[in-house]
Amino acid sequence: MPKIDLINVNKIFLGKTGVVHALNNVNLTIEDGEFLCIVGPSGCGKSTFLNVVAGLTNVDDGEVLIDDMPIKGPGTDRVLIFQEPALFPWLNVIQNVAFGLRMAGLLKEESYERARALLRIVKLSKFEKSWIHELSGGMKQRVALARALALDPNVLLMDEPFAALDAQTRDMLHEELEILWLETGKTIIFVTHNVREAVRLGSRVILMTARDGKIKREYKIDLPRPRHIEDNELIDIARIIRDDLKEEVLKVSEEVI
Repeated sequence: MPKIDLINVNKIFLGKTGVVHALNNVNLTIEDGEFLCIVGPSGCGKSTFLNVVAGLTNVDDGEVLIDDMPIKGPGTDRVLIFQEPALFPWLNVIQNVAFGLRMAGLLKEESYERARALLRIVKLSKFEKSWIHELSGGMKQRVALARALALDPNVLLMDEPFAALDAQTRDMLHEELEILWLETGKTIIFVTHNVREAVRLGSRVILMTARDGKIKREYKIDLPRPRHIEDNELIDIARIIRDDLKEEVLKVSEEVI
């Protein structure tokens, strides 16, 4: 059974220049356990796509289903991770990870036990008592990932989570995220501007059009894992996608001119 289905989905916003089709008659099936990456120019509807699946944004037309049931709002089966980790600076690392568990009613001992297990997965066990301002950008993002996993969601929605990180840290987090996905079988929808990152991580890549909120093309990524961002085959596939993306970026440039 498909995990998520978008059926004739439309979402319209009113902008300064008039009506904006953030999503325009989008039809897409996402399989259970799939790692789907979405690329496209700025303003093409990538984040709106995530917000719709997260239940944070209602569609104007069409259906969005998860496990064959309509999405009517946010749920603990889906977690959204942003580019900025949005951690609580007044809490230390383990308190941040355990926060959702405590809100769900778990006792401190049980919530901390589960939080420690997650910190081991993201290789931050030694930093459980550290304050957020003491962490590097990559460490903060790993804390955010551990916090997202705390309630054991079925779906991870990731909105450019590694965009602000240096290349070395990003490569390390690619590897850790790939291992986590392979071990847990969770469904991941990952938005990025980085085409190589999409090919490095995704089992499928979706390219969205520049302005009218449509899916331009889908690319099945059959490369063996583990992958490295500098693999020749990966670079060749990324070049094909980048050429298609360039067409959409040029459309935006022409509109500005």
